[in-house]
Amino acid sequence: MKIDHNILTRYFTGESSEEEKECIRLWLESDEVHRKQFIRERIRFDASVIVDENEILREDPGIVRRMVRNLLKVASVVLLLIGCSYFYSMYRINKLGQAMQDVYVPPGSRTALTLTEGSTVWLNSNTTFRYPGFFKDDRIVELDGEGFFDIAKDDGKPFIINTDKFCLEVLGTSFNMESYANAPVFEMALFTGKVKLYTPHTNGDTLYLNAGETATLVGDKLKVSATNFNKYRWREGLIVIEDKSFEEIMSLFEKYFDVQVILKTEKVKDLGYWGKFRIVDGVDHALRVLQNDFHFTYERKEDTSIIYIY
Repeated sequence: MKIDHNILTRYFTGESSEEEKECIRLWLESDEVHRKQFIRERIRFDASVIVDENEILREDPGIVRRMVRNLLKVASVVLLLIGCSYFYSMYRINKLGQAMQDVYVPPGSRTALTLTEGSTVWLNSNTTFRYPGFFKDDRIVELDGEGFFDIAKDDGKPFIINTDKFCLEVLGTSFNMESYANAPVFEMALFTGKVKLYTPHTNGDTLYLNAGETATLVGDKLKVSATNFNKYRWREGLIVIEDKSFEEIMSLFEKYFDVQVILKTEKVKDLGYWGKFRIVDGVDHALRVLQNDFHFTYERKEDTSIIYIY
Protein backbone atom coordinates (compact mmCIF):
# COMPACT_ATOMS: atom_id res chain seq x y z
CA MET A 1 0.00 0.00 0.00
CA LYS A 2 1.42 3.37 -1.06
CA ILE A 3 0.49 6.91 -0.16
CA ASP A 4 0.65 9.90 -2.50
CA HIS A 5 3.11 12.58 -1.36
CA ASN A 6 0.57 15.31 -2.15
CA ILE A 7 -1.93 13.75 0.26
CA LEU A 8 0.60 13.98 3.08
CA THR A 9 1.39 17.60 2.20
CA ARG A 10 -2.31 18.52 2.30
CA TYR A 11 -2.60 16.72 5.64
CA PHE A 12 0.33 18.66 7.15
CA THR A 13 -1.21 21.96 6.05
CA GLY A 14 -4.66 20.97 7.41
CA GLU A 15 -6.28 20.92 3.97
CA SER A 16 -6.93 17.18 3.54
CA SER A 17 -10.44 15.80 3.12
CA GLU A 18 -12.05 13.29 5.48
CA GLU A 19 -11.46 10.57 2.89
CA GLU A 20 -7.75 11.45 2.74
CA LYS A 21 -7.50 11.43 6.54
CA GLU A 22 -8.99 7.96 6.63
CA CYS A 23 -6.61 6.85 3.90
CA ILE A 24 -3.64 8.10 5.94
CA ARG A 25 -4.92 6.39 9.07
CA LEU A 26 -5.23 3.02 7.32
CA TRP A 27 -1.82 3.48 5.71
CA LEU A 28 -0.18 4.21 9.08
CA GLU A 29 -1.78 1.23 10.77
CA SER A 30 -0.87 -1.20 8.00
CA ASP A 31 2.92 -1.18 8.51
CA GLU A 32 5.45 0.20 11.00
CA VAL A 33 7.58 1.31 8.03
CA HIS A 34 4.79 3.68 7.03
CA ARG A 35 4.89 5.33 10.46
CA LYS A 36 8.62 5.97 10.10
CA GLN A 37 8.10 7.35 6.61
CA PHE A 38 5.35 9.62 7.94
CA ILE A 39 7.74 11.09 10.52
CA ARG A 40 10.46 11.63 7.93
CA GLU A 41 8.01 13.44 5.65
CA ARG A 42 6.77 15.56 8.55
CA ILE A 43 10.32 16.59 9.48
CA ARG A 44 11.00 17.57 5.88
CA PHE A 45 7.75 19.55 5.78
CA ASP A 46 8.52 21.38 9.03
CA ALA A 47 12.03 22.24 7.82
CA SER A 48 10.94 23.55 4.42
CA VAL A 49 9.82 27.02 3.41
CA ILE A 50 7.46 26.84 0.46
CA VAL A 51 8.13 30.00 -1.59
CA ASP A 52 8.49 30.94 -5.23
CA GLU A 53 12.18 31.00 -6.15
CA ASN A 54 11.80 33.82 -8.66
CA GLU A 55 10.03 35.97 -6.08
CA ILE A 56 12.85 35.36 -3.60
CA LEU A 57 15.59 36.44 -6.02
CA ARG A 58 13.64 39.40 -7.39
CA GLU A 59 12.22 40.88 -4.18
CA ASP A 60 14.69 39.97 -1.43
CA PRO A 61 17.97 38.17 -2.20
CA GLY A 62 18.83 38.31 1.50
CA ILE A 63 15.97 35.95 2.33
CA VAL A 64 18.06 33.05 0.97
CA ARG A 65 20.58 33.62 3.74
CA ARG A 66 17.78 33.76 6.29
CA MET A 67 16.34 30.51 4.96
CA VAL A 68 19.73 28.84 5.33
CA ARG A 69 20.00 30.11 8.89
CA ASN A 70 16.50 28.82 9.67
CA LEU A 71 17.32 25.40 8.24
CA LEU A 72 20.51 25.31 10.30
CA LYS A 73 18.43 26.10 13.36
CA VAL A 74 16.14 23.18 12.52
CA ALA A 75 19.16 20.92 12.15
CA SER A 76 20.55 22.08 15.50
CA VAL A 77 17.20 21.36 17.16
CA VAL A 78 17.23 17.81 15.77
CA LEU A 79 20.74 17.30 17.13
CA LEU A 80 19.64 18.74 20.47
CA LEU A 81 16.77 16.27 20.64
CA ILE A 82 19.23 13.41 20.23
CA GLY A 83 21.79 14.86 22.61
CA CYS A 84 19.28 15.50 25.38
CA SER A 85 18.14 11.86 25.15
CA TYR A 86 14.44 12.47 24.86
CA PHE A 87 12.48 11.26 21.90
CA TYR A 88 9.50 11.86 19.72
CA SER A 89 7.30 8.81 19.41
CA MET A 90 5.34 7.88 16.32
CA TYR A 91 2.60 10.15 15.09
CA ARG A 92 -0.90 8.96 15.92
CA ILE A 93 -4.22 9.85 14.40
CA ASN A 94 -6.74 10.90 17.03
CA LYS A 95 -10.51 10.86 16.75
CA LEU A 96 -10.46 14.37 15.25
CA GLY A 97 -8.29 13.15 12.41
CA GLN A 98 -5.19 15.04 13.59
CA ALA A 99 -1.65 13.70 13.69
CA MET A 100 -0.69 13.48 17.37
CA GLN A 101 2.87 13.61 18.60
CA ASP A 102 4.18 12.43 21.98
CA VAL A 103 7.27 13.92 23.60
CA TYR A 104 8.79 12.09 26.56
CA VAL A 105 11.45 13.71 28.77
CA PRO A 106 13.24 11.10 30.91
CA PRO A 107 14.25 11.69 34.55
CA GLY A 108 17.20 14.03 34.86
CA SER A 109 16.44 15.91 31.62
CA ARG A 110 14.55 19.04 30.55
CA THR A 111 13.61 20.40 27.16
CA ALA A 112 11.61 23.07 25.34
CA LEU A 113 9.60 23.21 22.14
CA THR A 114 7.53 25.72 20.19
CA LEU A 115 4.12 24.63 18.91
CA THR A 116 2.92 25.46 15.41
CA GLU A 117 0.50 28.13 16.66
CA GLY A 118 3.27 30.02 18.49
CA SER A 119 3.03 28.79 22.08
CA THR A 120 6.24 27.76 23.85
CA VAL A 121 6.41 24.81 26.25
CA TRP A 122 9.21 23.87 28.66
CA LEU A 123 8.99 20.27 29.90
CA ASN A 124 10.49 19.01 33.15
CA SER A 125 11.91 15.59 34.05
CA ASN A 126 9.84 12.43 33.62
CA THR A 127 7.16 14.24 31.62
CA THR A 128 5.03 13.12 28.68
CA PHE A 129 3.42 15.79 26.49
CA ARG A 130 1.01 15.03 23.68
CA TYR A 131 -0.08 17.53 21.05
CA PRO A 132 -1.23 17.67 17.42
CA GLY A 133 1.42 18.19 14.77
CA PHE A 134 -0.86 20.85 13.29
CA PHE A 135 -3.60 22.80 15.12
CA LYS A 136 -6.73 23.06 13.01
CA ASP A 137 -10.10 23.61 14.70
CA ASP A 138 -8.94 23.76 18.31
CA ARG A 139 -5.89 23.85 20.60
CA ILE A 140 -6.02 20.80 22.86
CA VAL A 141 -2.97 19.07 24.38
CA GLU A 142 -2.32 16.49 27.12
CA LEU A 143 0.20 16.63 29.98
CA ASP A 144 1.48 13.92 32.30
CA GLY A 145 4.22 15.56 34.34
CA GLU A 146 5.35 19.17 34.73
CA GLY A 147 5.61 21.96 32.21
CA PHE A 148 5.85 25.73 31.93
CA PHE A 149 3.63 27.18 29.23
CA ASP A 150 3.79 30.55 27.47
CA ILE A 151 0.58 30.51 25.44
CA ALA A 152 0.14 32.51 22.25
CA LYS A 153 -3.05 34.57 22.46
CA ASP A 154 -5.95 33.55 20.21
CA ASP A 155 -9.35 34.84 21.33
CA GLY A 156 -11.15 32.48 18.98
CA LYS A 157 -9.33 29.31 20.10
CA PRO A 158 -8.83 28.70 23.83
CA PHE A 159 -5.78 26.61 24.71
CA ILE A 160 -6.85 23.53 26.71
CA ILE A 161 -4.55 21.21 28.68
CA ASN A 162 -5.98 17.87 29.77
CA THR A 163 -4.50 15.97 32.72
CA ASP A 164 -5.77 12.96 34.68
CA LYS A 165 -6.92 15.30 37.49
CA PHE A 166 -7.99 18.65 36.08
CA CYS A 167 -8.38 20.49 32.78
CA LEU A 168 -7.08 24.00 32.23
CA GLU A 169 -8.35 26.56 29.72
CA VAL A 170 -6.57 29.79 28.74
CA LEU A 171 -6.53 32.31 25.91
CA GLY A 172 -3.02 33.75 26.25
CA THR A 173 -0.97 33.56 29.44
CA SER A 174 2.03 31.94 31.16
CA PHE A 175 1.99 29.41 33.97
CA ASN A 176 3.63 26.34 35.51
CA MET A 177 1.60 23.15 35.77
CA GLU A 178 2.46 19.88 37.55
CA SER A 179 0.25 16.80 37.32
CA TYR A 180 1.89 13.37 37.25
CA ALA A 181 -0.59 10.53 36.70
CA ASN A 182 1.29 8.25 39.14
CA ALA A 183 1.34 10.83 41.96
CA PRO A 184 -1.41 12.64 43.90
CA VAL A 185 0.21 16.07 43.40
CA PHE A 186 -1.49 18.73 41.30
CA GLU A 187 -0.28 22.33 41.23
CA MET A 188 -0.87 25.21 38.83
CA ALA A 189 1.00 28.49 39.33
CA LEU A 190 -0.16 31.42 37.21
CA PHE A 191 2.49 33.95 36.19
CA THR A 192 0.48 36.20 33.85
CA GLY A 193 -3.11 36.44 32.61
CA LYS A 194 -6.08 34.42 33.82
CA VAL A 195 -7.00 30.72 33.62
CA LYS A 196 -9.95 28.43 34.23
CA LEU A 197 -9.55 25.07 36.02
CA TYR A 198 -12.22 22.41 35.96
CA THR A 199 -12.63 18.68 36.52
CA PRO A 200 -12.86 16.58 33.33
CA HIS A 201 -15.96 14.47 32.62
CA THR A 202 -17.87 15.82 35.64
CA ASN A 203 -20.02 18.79 36.58
CA GLY A 204 -17.59 19.76 39.33
CA ASP A 205 -16.75 23.29 40.43
CA THR A 206 -14.88 25.67 38.14
CA LEU A 207 -12.01 27.71 39.56
CA TYR A 208 -10.64 30.91 38.03
CA LEU A 209 -7.10 32.04 38.86
CA ASN A 210 -5.48 35.45 38.46
CA ALA A 211 -1.79 36.26 37.95
CA GLY A 212 0.29 35.55 41.06
CA GLU A 213 -2.04 32.82 42.36
CA THR A 214 -1.33 29.10 42.72
CA ALA A 215 -3.89 26.30 42.95
CA THR A 216 -2.75 23.19 44.85
CA LEU A 217 -4.69 19.98 45.31
CA VAL A 218 -5.16 19.29 49.03
CA GLY A 219 -7.19 16.13 49.56
CA ASP A 220 -9.89 16.44 46.92
CA LYS A 221 -10.09 20.26 46.95
CA LEU A 222 -8.03 22.95 45.26
CA LYS A 223 -6.46 25.46 47.66
CA VAL A 224 -5.46 28.89 46.34
CA SER A 225 -2.37 30.69 47.66
CA ALA A 226 0.16 33.33 46.58
CA THR A 227 2.68 32.05 44.03
CA ASN A 228 6.26 31.42 45.17
CA PHE A 229 8.07 31.96 41.88
CA ASN A 230 11.35 30.51 43.19
CA LYS A 231 9.80 27.05 43.13
CA TYR A 232 9.67 27.09 39.33
CA ARG A 233 13.26 28.04 38.46
CA TRP A 234 13.91 24.55 37.08
CA ARG A 235 13.76 26.15 33.62
CA GLU A 236 16.95 28.00 34.57
CA GLY A 237 18.56 24.75 35.70
CA LEU A 238 18.14 25.55 39.41
CA ILE A 239 16.67 23.56 42.30
CA VAL A 240 15.58 26.11 44.91
CA ILE A 241 15.12 24.70 48.43
CA GLU A 242 13.08 26.75 50.91
CA ASP A 243 12.61 25.12 54.31
CA LYS A 244 12.22 21.60 52.96
CA SER A 245 12.94 18.48 54.97
CA PHE A 246 15.85 16.22 54.03
CA GLU A 247 13.35 13.62 52.82
CA GLU A 248 11.64 16.17 50.56
CA ILE A 249 15.02 17.24 49.18
CA MET A 250 15.87 13.62 48.33
CA SER A 251 12.58 13.36 46.42
CA LEU A 252 13.63 16.38 44.35
CA PHE A 253 17.03 14.81 43.70
CA GLU A 254 15.33 11.65 42.44
CA LYS A 255 13.29 13.76 40.05
CA TYR A 256 16.12 15.91 38.70
CA PHE A 257 19.11 13.55 38.78
CA ASP A 258 17.50 10.25 37.73
CA VAL A 259 18.52 8.38 40.89
CA GLN A 260 16.81 6.43 43.65
CA VAL A 261 17.57 7.50 47.22
CA ILE A 262 17.14 5.10 50.13
CA LEU A 263 17.36 6.52 53.66
CA LYS A 264 19.09 4.18 56.08
CA THR A 265 19.01 6.67 58.94
CA GLU A 266 16.26 8.61 60.73
CA LYS A 267 18.58 11.31 62.12
CA VAL A 268 18.30 13.65 59.14
CA LYS A 269 14.83 12.76 57.92
CA ASP A 270 12.88 15.78 59.19
CA LEU A 271 15.62 18.43 59.35
CA GLY A 272 14.94 21.59 57.32
CA TYR A 273 17.19 23.31 54.79
CA TRP A 274 17.39 26.49 52.67
CA GLY A 275 19.55 26.81 49.59
CA LYS A 276 19.79 26.20 45.85
CA PHE A 277 21.63 23.82 43.55
CA ARG A 278 22.54 23.92 39.89
CA ILE A 279 21.22 20.78 38.20
CA VAL A 280 24.25 20.66 35.91
CA ASP A 281 26.59 20.19 38.93
CA GLY A 282 25.13 16.73 39.55
CA VAL A 283 23.86 14.81 42.55
CA ASP A 284 27.27 14.13 44.12
CA HIS A 285 28.02 17.84 44.35
CA ALA A 286 24.57 18.51 45.86
CA LEU A 287 25.04 15.77 48.48
CA ARG A 288 28.47 17.08 49.45
CA VAL A 289 26.98 20.55 49.95
CA LEU A 290 24.28 19.08 52.20
CA GLN A 291 26.94 17.31 54.25
CA ASN A 292 28.07 20.75 55.46
CA ASP A 293 24.76 21.06 57.33
CA PHE A 294 23.65 17.46 57.83
CA HIS A 295 25.65 14.68 59.48
CA PHE A 296 25.36 11.76 57.06
CA THR A 297 27.39 9.62 54.69
CA TYR A 298 26.26 8.11 51.44
CA GLU A 299 27.09 5.28 49.09
CA ARG A 300 26.24 5.43 45.39
CA LYS A 301 25.75 2.34 43.26
CA GLU A 302 26.66 3.50 39.76
CA ASP A 303 25.27 0.42 38.02
CA THR A 304 21.80 0.82 39.52
CA SER A 305 21.74 4.62 40.22
CA ILE A 306 20.75 3.89 43.83
CA ILE A 307 22.07 6.12 46.62
CA TYR A 308 22.06 4.90 50.22
CA ILE A 309 22.07 7.55 52.96
CA TYR A 310 23.59 6.49 56.32
